[in-house]
Amino acid sequence: CVNARALTRPRQRNHTRAHISRVRCAAPENTGGGTKQDDVDDDVFRALDAVLGSAAATVTSDEDADVPTPLVMAANVEPKPSQYAKDRPDPLDGFEVADDWFGLGPKWDVPHGALKTFLTMISIDATFYVAGFLAPIAVYSTLRDPSEVPTEAEALTKDLQNVFDDPTSFSDIFLTAEVMQIVLGAIVLGISLAPHAPLPKGWFNDVFSSDAPEHNATGKSTSRARRMAITKAQDERRERSTNEAGVAILGTLVSVSIITALLYLAGLRGGEEQTGAASVDIIEKAFAAGPHGVANLLLTTVILAPMFEEIIFRGYLLPSLTKYMPPSFAVALSAVIFALIHQHGIGDTVQLLAVGVACGVVYSRTRNLGASMLVHAAFNGTVIALFALWTA
Repeated sequence: CVNARALTRPRQRNHTRAHISRVRCAAPENTGGGTKQDDVDDDVFRALDAVLGSAAATVTSDEDADVPTPLVMAANVEPKPSQYAKDRPDPLDGFEVADDWFGLGPKWDVPHGALKTFLTMISIDATFYVAGFLAPIAVYSTLRDPSEVPTEAEALTKDLQNVFDDPTSFSDIFLTAEVMQIVLGAIVLGISLAPHAPLPKGWFNDVFSSDAPEHNATGKSTSRARRMAITKAQDERRERSTNEAGVAILGTLVSVSIITALLYLAGLRGGEEQTGAASVDIIEKAFAAGPHGVANLLLTTVILAPMFEEIIFRGYLLPSLTKYMPPSFAVALSAVIFALIHQHGIGDTVQLLAVGVACGVVYSRTRNLGASMLVHAAFNGTVIALFALWTA
């Protein structure tokens, strides 16, 4: 049975009206003539038909026909809790926007455990040593003909040291080591996260994320109203990423200046007795190599290092820690690890702690790695600029 009028209406007449037509067609025929009840039913169907037809008539183009009406939208229900990732709790549980004083946002949805986080960070730390071992050899091999390489171990060690002490060669080693660290670190991180791909929403600026419910636990036990409030607060901070980064840069420079002054007063900076590497020694050596050394230094410390280190410490470590602690604690702990892993002297370590906290805060607030990279790069660039002004 076909409703003749349905064929003449525009196709914007939604599925609800089509269903009514089918109901009418499915009704058994009354061969003995219509009853009063049949007349009432016909009147009801005609009224509904008129209303739906009038609503459809307001749509005048095929493009508008694809816009869902409220009746169609009602069918687009949210995923059921059982459709979300079953092996993880909802990170929004217990989080309230009103109680988030620092605006760090909720925890991340972390698909891996503590052991994998620990092993991943240990492996990435190991790549620093591997790159530090291989980079001098790689640069040395470009400077010496095979026939010129000493055959005795002691002579070879001395020749390698001479290359390392040369400012130009050192700047090349510095850049080569950073590139090797990035490659090796990316391989480790990729191997670690591959079993969980695609990642839940919120990781690495959602480059490798999926919003499919089976890959996410966020929101599975949280009301729609709370989710919308949390998302709105995060989106507003993300839109202000540049401003957030600017405030963090200013706060970092002020805090580092105060920390440096206190360290000098305490005798923990500037003395020959301090242990560990000093960033000023690396900068001084790079400047001694001339424009080539300065270019390598800027490329390494202002571009490559901020990108790689923010991906590792803020993009991976900080979110992973929120599985076991609040975001504020995760920011602090990741900053401590970030400062200690550089193995600088006491003065530089305290300064790096302040930088790590600033980068962690701005990333947690905006969920934008670009903002924390900007803070990191600005700090490194400022240190180099101050050195250039001081030695000019």
